[in-house]
Amino acid sequence: MSAASNTRRFQPLGWLGSVRVRAAVVSVFIVGVAFVLSGAGAVWLLRNSLYQSATNTAKAEAVAISFVVTTRGLVPAPLPISNEEMAVQVIGANGNVIRSSRDVAGQPAMADLLPAPARFATATNVVLRVRRFTRVHLDIDDHFVVAAIGLKGPGGSRSILVAYSLGAADHATNLVELSLGTAFPVLALLVGALVWVLTGWALRPVEAIRAEVAELSATDLRRRVPEPPVNDEIGRLARTMNAMLKRLEVSNDRQRQLVADVSHELRNPLAALQAQLEVAAAHPGTASQSMLEGSVVEVNRMSQLVDDLLTLARLDEGMLRLRPADVDLDELVFVQADRLQAQGKVDVSVKGVSAARVRGDEAQLARVVANLADNAQRYARTRVEFATAERGEFYDLMVTDDGPGVPWFERERIFERFVRLDSARAHDGNGAGLGLAIVREIVTAHGGEVWVEDAQPGARVVVRLPGTGQTGTGQTGTGQTGTGQTGTGQTGTGQTGTGQTSPPGPGYVRPRPEPADTNPGPAVSTAISSPTERRRQ
Repeated sequence: MSAASNTRRFQPLGWLGSVRVRAAVVSVFIVGVAFVLSGAGAVWLLRNSLYQSATNTAKAEAVAISFVVTTRGLVPAPLPISNEEMAVQVIGANGNVIRSSRDVAGQPAMADLLPAPARFATATNVVLRVRRFTRVHLDIDDHFVVAAIGLKGPGGSRSILVAYSLGAADHATNLVELSLGTAFPVLALLVGALVWVLTGWALRPVEAIRAEVAELSATDLRRRVPEPPVNDEIGRLARTMNAMLKRLEVSNDRQRQLVADVSHELRNPLAALQAQLEVAAAHPGTASQSMLEGSVVEVNRMSQLVDDLLTLARLDEGMLRLRPADVDLDELVFVQADRLQAQGKVDVSVKGVSAARVRGDEAQLARVVANLADNAQRYARTRVEFATAERGEFYDLMVTDDGPGVPWFERERIFERFVRLDSARAHDGNGAGLGLAIVREIVTAHGGEVWVEDAQPGARVVVRLPGTGQTGTGQTGTGQTGTGQTGTGQTGTGQTGTGQTSPPGPGYVRPRPEPADTNPGPAVSTAISSPTERRRQ
C-alpha cells in the first residue's frame, strides 16, 4: 500500500495528528492514571486508618468492661456501653451468651471469638442487627468491627465481645471517594486545556518557522526564519534552519554563477571555432590548414574546461578515488619545470628543489604541480621559481612568480571557482579560473593545505603535503623520467620518446639573450641529462 493511500486512510483521524492534541491527550491520560492510583491509595489508607481506630476503640472498651467484671467478680446486668455505636456481649467457654447490652439483647454471639485469657482477637465487617434507642441520627450501619478479650474467673473462662460500628469510617471514606470522583473530570479538563494552551504557545515559533519556510522559493533563498532569543531546542532549530538556508543560498548562487561562467567561457571558443570553420569551408585550400589548427586549439581549450569541471564535480561528490602511493614530489616539479623551460616564455629556476617524498595519488599531485606552474607562468614577468622544503612530518612545495602579486584581501578568494583577478593579473585567455580551485580540492583531499604569500615582488603559492616518514631518490631507467612524459603543455605517465631531449634541469636558470661574445671561453658540454641525473649532479 502506497504512502498516499495510507494518508487517505487515516484522514478521518487527522485531528489526532496535531501535536497539541496529542500532547493534551497524553497529559490527560498520564495525569488521570496518576490521579486514580493516588486517589485509590489515599482511600485505602484512610479506610484502614479509620478501621484501625474503630478496632482500638473496641479493644479499649473491652478492657474497661473486663476490669469491671474482674474487680466486682460478677457480670453487671445489663452490660454498660460508652455510646450508642457499640454493642457488648459476655460469652461463656461453650460459646453461649451470658450477658448482652440492650441493643443486642436476645441475639446469638456477635462473632466466633474465644481468645485465651488476657489475649485479644478481632473480626472486621461483622454484620449485626442492633436496636437503636435514640432519635439522634448516627452513622451506624450493619457493619461492625468486633474486639474480644479473654477472662479467667471462678466461673471458668469467658470472653468479652465489644462491637463498634464502622458506619462513621465508611461514611468518611465514601465522602472522599465522591470528592475524588467529582474532581477527576474537572482536573482532566483543566490539565487538557492548560497543556493545549501551553503547547500552542511553545509551538508558536515553530509555526512561524514553518510559515516562513513555506513562503520560500527555489529562486529566493535570502529570507531567514525568525530566531527566538532563548537558547532552547526551538532556538537551536531556528539557527540550524538558517544555517541550512545559508548553505542552500550559497550553493544556489554557486550553481547560478557556474552556469553563467561556463556559458561565458564556452561562448568565446565556440564563436571562434565557428568562425574558423566557416572561413575554412568558404575558402578551401592551403589557407584552411591554419584555420583548422586554430580550431584544434579552441577544441582543446573547451576540452580542458570540461575536464576541469568534471574533476571539480567528482571532488564535490566524493567520487574521485585517490590511489595513494609514495610519490617523489621533486620529480613532479622537475617535469613541470622542464615543460615551462621548453616553452621559453619565462626563466625557470629549480635551485631550491630538494628530495621530497610524499604520500598521495601521483596523477592528482602531478595535476597540482602542473596547475601551479601554469598559473605562475601566466602571471610572471620574467621568472618562475620552484622550491621544496621539509617541515617536520610535512613537505612544502613553493611556486613563485615575479608578477604583480596578489592583494592580501584576494588571497583566499583566488581559490574559488571561476575567479580571476582584475587588470593587475590580467587574464590571457588561456584559463577559466579553475586551476587553483582544483589545486585546493586535491590538496585538501590529501590532508594538506595551500595558501598564498607575498614574494616581493610577485606571489608565492605554498602547498603543504604530509610526507611518508622517509625520503629517497626514485629509480630511473634508461630514457625514463621516472615521473611522466614531457610534451608540449601535457603531462602523463610513461617514457620519453626515442631521440627526445629535455632542457637543462636543477640549478639552471634560462638566461635572457645577450650580445654574442667574440672571445668565447672553454667549450661547455651541451649534453642534456634526465631530471634524476641532474639531481645527482
